[in-house]
Amino acid sequence: MASRPEGVLEEWYAKGRLVGGIGSEPLERIFAHARNYIDVIRELAGDGELSLLDLGSGVGIPGLLLALESSSLSITLVDSMSRRTKVALEFVAKLGLTERVEVINGRAEDLLASRAEEFDIVVARCFGPPPLLAELSVGFLRSGGLLVVSEPPNAEGVRGVRWPASGLKKLGYGKPMFFDREFHFVALMRQRKVVSEPRAYARMIKNPAWKV
Repeated sequence: MASRPEGVLEEWYAKGRLVGGIGSEPLERIFAHARNYIDVIRELAGDGELSLLDLGSGVGIPGLLLALESSSLSITLVDSMSRRTKVALEFVAKLGLTERVEVINGRAEDLLASRAEEFDIVVARCFGPPPLLAELSVGFLRSGGLLVVSEPPNAEGVRGVRWPASGLKKLGYGKPMFFDREFHFVALMRQRKVVSEPRAYARMIKNPAWKV
């Protein structure tokens, strides 16, 4: 685990709560969640250098903490709420992470055209329903890349509905892989490119790849 600069993360946590980017979870639990992400990513992708996109990162959860936990990750944080990305930008600088962490204020679907197939890993914590997240994310991933998603603790009984193998196959993913540690995750590997151009975001919303 990386060293934690005294006082800086506590300041980040306080500002994050003020702008609505952090709920009532204590800082230690947010860090534990980030460590679980790292465990899953390293189990599947190894210990080498990886490029990672955090969709709906807000003030930097989990991406900012993943950067502190692993110096071999190059991370792009994306969120549409400017008051939250301002906090992320401020603390990326204060934590000395500017060489490895990029912060983008904007919508993920608008970023896709310029950053398609760029990332080894996409992570998301509270981004949207599974079919939307899976379809939007696959365009960012290189062949063999991984989407790693934090799952609610009560989702174990409905995993087949949330992440159906048949629906995922249509998007170019392999079968879902589930991980139960202190927190719960699903990981999806992009195995092939299915379409040359992604569907418009409005079409993804109106006509999801599967029903949940």
